[in-house]
Amino acid sequence: MAQAASKTCEICVNAPGSQYCLECEQYYCENCKSLHKRQKLSTNHQFQHASELIPEGKSRCSQHKEEFNLMCNTCNVPVCTSCVTGNHNGHKFSKLVDVIGQLRGENEKHIRDKTNEANQNITKIEVSLKSFDNDVESVIKAITDQSNNIKRMVDKSVSKMIALVKEQSTKEKDKLMKILSAAKSTLVAGQNLDRRRRDLDKTRPDETMVQQINKMKEEISKLDIDSLPEFQKISFDSKAVTEDDIKQLIGSYTLSGCLPVKEKDYPKHGRLLRCPNCGQVPKGN
Repeated sequence: MAQAASKTCEICVNAPGSQYCLECEQYYCENCKSLHKRQKLSTNHQFQHASELIPEGKSRCSQHKEEFNLMCNTCNVPVCTSCVTGNHNGHKFSKLVDVIGQLRGENEKHIRDKTNEANQNITKIEVSLKSFDNDVESVIKAITDQSNNIKRMVDKSVSKMIALVKEQSTKEKDKLMKILSAAKSTLVAGQNLDRRRRDLDKTRPDETMVQQINKMKEEISKLDIDSLPEFQKISFDSKAVTEDDIKQLIGSYTLSGCLPVKEKDYPKHGRLLRCPNCGQVPKGN
């Protein structure tokens, strides 16, 4: 492309011609450009930086060796003045500078629209990210609260069960202690009778001895040996608990609005998108 340093201002012929007037087709330095823009007739002239100009070899008609100054709207190609009466006779034309200005304006608008849309998307994404972070914190808090609630319920149930075990076991032990006490009393009475029997055996047999033996016989008959009850047993039947059981107690969360990611490019059909969470292919893909 033409370089700014290789051109000299065609007005003052001193400074580098870094600016090119598209209407006048002349190179200007910065000072001469400012003076040119102040003149009433040229205030609306458009300038382009010299480094952005199309190379000279490509800016001339290869057939007529003239510079392109028109745009053939019919063929959508740049042409020179001689082309109007030649191969492009009867076509519709526009000034090349007007077409370039229009294209620049369209590009500028499209770029501005795209950047505005990108900025809007960035704002929406940032807002969504903040909202999503808040939702995540809320879900984590809800899971934690539910877990703590279940723990409290478990601790409460365990305490009640332990208290009930202690209460019932105490009652059963009291019953056994009464039976034990009665058995000990019977044993002591039997031992006492056995001592009296041995002492009585040492005395002389007579009428008194017969009376004492009969009396002892009555006392022996009064010694009741209660039949023993079926002794109580206690055991714990634990229930198998899995992680799935715990998860069902806690609950579940839902992640909606899945974002699809590119999975594969197809030359004829474009990209195949698939949700990384649910694995489904979005509609219209």
